[in-house]
Amino acid sequence: MRVPLEGGERRLVGIADVTVHRDFYSMLDENGQLDDTVEDLLAELEGKAAKVIREVIDGSWPLPIGERAVLAEWMAAQNARIPAARKAHNEMADHLGKVVIAMGGKPEIRRRLEETSTEPVSDEQVDALWDELTDFDSYYAEMSVNDHMASMGQSMVTAYEVFMARSWGLIRFERRTLLIPDHPVTLVRADDMPSFLGVGIGNAAAILMPIDRRAAIIMASPGHDDFFVRTHTKLAKELNQRLADNARRELFHHPDDNPLDGVDLPPMRDREMMISQSPEGFLMPHDGGVT
Repeated sequence: MRVPLEGGERRLVGIADVTVHRDFYSMLDENGQLDDTVEDLLAELEGKAAKVIREVIDGSWPLPIGERAVLAEWMAAQNARIPAARKAHNEMADHLGKVVIAMGGKPEIRRRLEETSTEPVSDEQVDALWDELTDFDSYYAEMSVNDHMASMGQSMVTAYEVFMARSWGLIRFERRTLLIPDHPVTLVRADDMPSFLGVGIGNAAAILMPIDRRAAIIMASPGHDDFFVRTHTKLAKELNQRLADNARRELFHHPDDNPLDGVDLPPMRDREMMISQSPEGFLMPHDGGVT
């Protein structure tokens, strides 16, 4: 069952059709052709992880180091491959690029024009390009897919190391069931963390990942043996609310389940980052020169 956050009707969907983004991981090779290497590698990893997940559901816990590593790599991929990660990178790239333009001022615009021009650059040309580039609301700069894939790989390495270092707990319900958000790796904020600070895989109090309709892995602080979590109805509702809050556009659950009982659905999330200072605050038209 697909549960849209925009308020539409819940409906039955095929597993192969959910959260599908065509060519989302396709890079461009040196000839400008689509390269599906990343997609193939992710599919191979999913196959390995599926085997380990079946072992967990069948009763294998704690996991041997090899199987734990496979699952950690798969969860790292789930954390890095999601549209929200790409959106966050784009938002950051767009903001920082505009800040550099603002701080560079017209001197930097002139320098860049002169690098590619065979004739003297006039003040009118500089003014025109400055006016165009500092109309920040008129355009949005995005990273290339190839840059995103490189960033995704780096993020996976970091996440894998963090996940392997943490202590893992298995949450297993007998009757209660879980939601699966479109962005499944869910970060739990520490109670004493100030609200103005962001939460990431490094400073999260815990990291939650559903692996089955009745099972989830929770990654706690490092330094402890892996463990089982005692379950109860209140915990199921708390986890489902956290999972729902981590969704961006949609949630999913088994057609025979009702894990939405007692859960308040959040609105769709349009942005990943909140930046307090706009690029306009860095404008230095005549005193710039950032390189």
